[in-house]
Amino acid sequence: MNKKIYADLLNNRIKFYSYNDDLKNENYNLNNSLILSGSFNPLHEGHIELLKASSKEFKKNPLFEISIKNVDKSEINFNDLMDRINQFRSLGKLVVTNSEKFEEKSKIFKESIFVIGYDTALRLVDNKYYNDDFRRSLKIIEKNNCSFLVSGRFINKKYKKPNNINFEGYDYLFNILSEEKFRIDISSTELRRLR
Repeated sequence: MNKKIYADLLNNRIKFYSYNDDLKNENYNLNNSLILSGSFNPLHEGHIELLKASSKEFKKNPLFEISIKNVDKSEINFNDLMDRINQFRSLGKLVVTNSEKFEEKSKIFKESIFVIGYDTALRLVDNKYYNDDFRRSLKIIEKNNCSFLVSGRFINKKYKKPNNINFEGYDYLFNILSEEKFRIDISSTELRRLR
């Protein structure tokens, strides 16, 4: 990726830029995928193992996605983005977007399953992240034949199970990845704190 492509993504002139596992630009079908989105600051074993565990549940094309913008974090500058991209060499396919919300992602990755953690699932049904009702966003995601696979997360010294989340009648869009199938108590936030 060069600075022009980065600018094109930021200004929504292009919707995505995709890499193969050698970190070379390659265009491939993004539909019918299993996507783990994140800022990957840094990428760690938990991310890699979560996508592997999810791939055992659903036979879809596994890939990682970094969005330059995120609803809870600052925009990733070009140099930081390149550092994060370089972590993925030999780990699988990677797509870079500027889609901070899942309704936007669902238009790029149709018929796909987004792999998310407990905390992200909570945000999906929290109106503070939307201009209007979160239900409108979930309807767009459903229209694009997308859904979610939710894993638990270790947050504030306690493991949070997604089974306890109230999905407000949209439970059919959320599959649960059980603690027995995946649990690694590590986070990028904690790794940054330890640096």
